[in-house]
Amino acid sequence: MKKAGYFFFSFLPLFVSLGLQFLASVPIMGFHLLGICLSGLFSGSKIPYSGFLMQFFDAVGSPASVTFTSILYASAGIAVFGFWYAKQFSGNLNFPADRFSNPPLILGIVLMIPGLQIVSSVLTSAAAIMFPGWMDFYEELMETAGLTGSPSLTLLLYAVLLGPIAEELTFRGVVLSSAKKALPFWAANLFQALLFGIFHMNVIQGIYAFFVGLFLGYICERGASIWLSIFLHILFNAWGTLISAFLSAPSMLLLCILSAAGFFLFHKNTSGQSVKYPD
Repeated sequence: MKKAGYFFFSFLPLFVSLGLQFLASVPIMGFHLLGICLSGLFSGSKIPYSGFLMQFFDAVGSPASVTFTSILYASAGIAVFGFWYAKQFSGNLNFPADRFSNPPLILGIVLMIPGLQIVSSVLTSAAAIMFPGWMDFYEELMETAGLTGSPSLTLLLYAVLLGPIAEELTFRGVVLSSAKKALPFWAANLFQALLFGIFHMNVIQGIYAFFVGLFLGYICERGASIWLSIFLHILFNAWGTLISAFLSAPSMLLLCILSAAGFFLFHKNTSGQSVKYPD
């Protein structure tokens, strides 16, 4: 019965994350609402209802607003899920100097990044063929988020730093730790990766997020530290945001070989002893 409770409890972080996203959007919407009202007041012109709504939704849906909402969400997520992970599951949030002073292990993680990006690109292409309508939605979503052009510093702050930390504490921290109390690791890892895919709220992103989530779960478990999956997630997002557009097809094979070598280095330099949590 206790195991069943932990399994159903594992869904809660997903709903809390979605709730935090909504709460983060409230001050941004309020700011734009106030701005439009003050603009109409000082201009002395009466804004028609349809025009008011158009201005409001254009402002809220702008890349800058989406980015600031994401930063607020991620900051709140780090605080909430960091506390949750540390207190309920005794998750160690201290920076593991012994892990990051192991050059072969760190090199292994770095080398795995391009391979993960290539597999994610293949999955995205396959999903685009199967779900062309969803691909249009995904591309529109990326454009709204400001990821189709040169990324701003605020977008980089979220996509490369705050977002990965918040997502790791949520899914490889709280969700995986809770699911492991009810399921064997392989099943708990599948479960958290599935919720991670659902969290992205679109089919295209959800498909490759599920794959990446599986791998991040393995890194966290095998390395016995959530900081290793945070490190890999940061590098993965940084590569996708800043580097992937400059890759050429002839380099793909070499990058895959390097990534396989990176996986070998990581596996060889980790014990595979998972973190144990008190009941």
